[in-house]
Amino acid sequence: MKSLSALAQSYIERFDTALETLPGQSSRSITDLRKAGLEKFSQQDFPNKRVEEWRYTNLSALTKGAANEDSSGAPALAASSFDADFEIVFIDGIFSENESRLDKLPQGLSLSSLATELGNGAVFSLNDEEDRSLIALNTAFMQDGFCLHVTENTQISGVLGITFKSTGTETHGLHIRNRISLDDGASLTMLERHEGKGSYFSNPVTDISIGNNARLDHYKFQNESVSAFHLALTDVEILQGGIYKNFSFSVGAKISRNELKTVILGSDAESHLDGAYLMRGEQHCDTTTLTEHKVPQNISNQTYKGVLDDRAHGVFQGKIHIAPNAQQVAGDQLSKALLLSDYAGVDCKPELEIYADDVKCSHGATSGELDDDALFYLQARGISESNARKILIEAFLGDVLTSIDNDVVREYFNTQSALWLQNS
Repeated sequence: MKSLSALAQSYIERFDTALETLPGQSSRSITDLRKAGLEKFSQQDFPNKRVEEWRYTNLSALTKGAANEDSSGAPALAASSFDADFEIVFIDGIFSENESRLDKLPQGLSLSSLATELGNGAVFSLNDEEDRSLIALNTAFMQDGFCLHVTENTQISGVLGITFKSTGTETHGLHIRNRISLDDGASLTMLERHEGKGSYFSNPVTDISIGNNARLDHYKFQNESVSAFHLALTDVEILQGGIYKNFSFSVGAKISRNELKTVILGSDAESHLDGAYLMRGEQHCDTTTLTEHKVPQNISNQTYKGVLDDRAHGVFQGKIHIAPNAQQVAGDQLSKALLLSDYAGVDCKPELEIYADDVKCSHGATSGELDDDALFYLQARGISESNARKILIEAFLGDVLTSIDNDVVREYFNTQSALWLQNS
């Protein structure tokens, strides 16, 4: 039998006990689904550096039991509020009715707790071909999350807030499972926020389905404790004419990974994946994307920018896959990193896998330091060195932040960026 990591073994040993308290325990199908997830996870363990997609991210600090060791960890930035038009809140992975504001949801938008849906017999399935062990672990131990549905041709105005807070008291990991579906012609803007204190392991999985001519603007702010482990996976399917825009802004966690898989299943569909990550100390931030063009005539693009100080480390792995019949496709990806210290580093692995001949694709990755000439120019005009550095960093981040369509969210992220720079 395969030798498992200490953390994986602890999950397997406590599964039967956990099963008695996890939502949906009265449903035979949910119980069987959980057991199938555990079986698949036990065959794979946590990913390690021998797995190609994880070669730049080492989880040994997590798997050897580092989570829950440091109760003093705080969010990378002081917790801040966002004035969402309506909001659902989870504390330590569990829905909080008191802190949520769901009494004035617009018509056509339904939003509920996953635990409630599981208790009501919601139907789930586990893809037999799925080889990502963290999804299997999440399936076995999923405790709560949100289920969101927007009905056909419903245009939701305002911003929906999705907030996850951790108090650092959950010792067995936060296995959050979210489901989002937009019917044909629907549209929604949402801001997902993660923050907490202490040391903990968060393993959120989100499944998204975007119907014909529907649009989802999905923003994410990752401000976990600097002692936490945040390993998030998001899977998206986009039908004809659908648009998915994702912007991830990351400043928190000891080790974080934002993994996005988008599958374009219709013509005239669009996938836009953008983000910024600001890391210092010994933080590690991994952005891994896979965009699959399954049919002709659609587009995708990705732009990520990172600022790394001290001994922080960044990773960008972006892959665009174009199927043999997916002609007249455009796919672009770009990663840029700014290194503020001689000890900071970044690994980049952009990939194009193309099996069609009528396509337009590009990829690029660069990293470097602040421009000494630009610094000298600003200082020669009476600007202090620290302020000159901030001006250049803001300029570096500026174009990716201006890509945010929503004015309120763009201003919120600009504010968070400025707060991070104040500590530089």
